Amino acid sequence: MLEEELKVSLFSRHGRGMTLTEEGELLLSRAVSILRQIEETRADLTEQAGAVRGKVVIGVPPTVGDVLAARIVDRFMNLYPEVTLRIVPAFTGYLLEWLQRGEIDLAIIYAQENPKDIRAIPLIVENLFLVGNAEDALSQHHAVPFETLVDHNLILPGPSHSLRFLIEKEADRKKMSLNVPVEADSLQTLKDLTRRGLGKTILPLASVHAEIESGALSAAPLIDPVLSRKLILAQPLGRTPSNAVVRFAEELNDEVRDMVTSGIWDGQLLS
Repeated sequence: MLEEELKVSLFSRHGRGMTLTEEGELLLSRAVSILRQIEETRADLTEQAGAVRGKVVIGVPPTVGDVLAARIVDRFMNLYPEVTLRIVPAFTGYLLEWLQRGEIDLAIIYAQENPKDIRAIPLIVENLFLVGNAEDALSQHHAVPFETLVDHNLILPGPSHSLRFLIEKEADRKKMSLNVPVEADSLQTLKDLTRRGLGKTILPLASVHAEIESGALSAAPLIDPVLSRKLILAQPLGRTPSNAVVRFAEELNDEVRDMVTSGIWDGQLLS
């Protein structure tokens, strides 16, 4: 009926079923955005009585999601139990696309520069650490020069990952060739392989804080140079956030601040 009304083909039909055409993909993205705005409007109209309701969808990079998701969900749900939360892990490029299409409300992204068409709330510049297993006995009080990475087998994310790009960029600048026999995009896999002694990896301290506390891993800050990444909270321009989204952004910022203050996340607060 939609195809008849719009006079376009929304599906490509074949023996294995149907797939969306380019026009179908456009309709789907617009419909998702419209339905989310209706849902947010309904929730906001009920907030005259002081309640915060509705749904918040936040996108996070994998290295952040595993660290922050449980903490912010616990914090937020205790304050606003009538809000439904959805955490979506993905790389920054996908998160920006979904944000602009209205499929997610907020996104924590790594950014060297503030992307266009979004409102960027600075969160933290996080420092990166060389991470080994317990037997490596790396210490947070004894920094490791970047040039010494040539002496180690490294387990790093693949080339499309922003963390890998940052590391390789510095290695190229120093005309170093890194030995990376294993690549893994999963944070948990990076930690498991490192714990087994198959190599060392490079991660923010917050990603391995629990394992360091338990003695499973050890970590040392990198210097000459200090490697760091800027994290921002991104919101789409031109779309008024619901009260639930506003409250979530506030609590997220406070949780990041608490993690830095307590030493779980090593870096410089930006807000």
